[in-house]
Amino acid sequence: MKELLAPCGAYCGVCDFYTKKKTPHCRGCTSENGYPFWGECQLFTCAKKHSVDHCGNCTEFPCGLFVTQFDPAEGPKSAFTRAGLLAYRKNAGTDKYIEAVERLHHSKEKKNQ
Repeated sequence: MKELLAPCGAYCGVCDFYTKKKTPHCRGCTSENGYPFWGECQLFTCAKKHSVDHCGNCTEFPCGLFVTQFDPAEGPKSAFTRAGLLAYRKNAGTDKYIEAVERLHHSKEKKNQ
């Protein structure tokens, strides 16, 4: 499961590129050591540099880099959603965080049907 957790707050378990609903297929940021299909992930590199498993555990969170890194298809609002999810993960734990991400994803899927 750890390979599905990206430092930035993305959870590959609900990603269409990871689940192969979209191409190119991706093995995830963690599995690719910070180089998913779209290129180098600056947040992955930064989290490694700060020796944290996710950005929410960094003393500088949320930083200027974090809020500028988002999927263009989702827009800048998604960076703030991930920030909230990482704050929740830090306080409630990884299992509760995954449950929350999955609920949000399924809610979004229903809305788009």
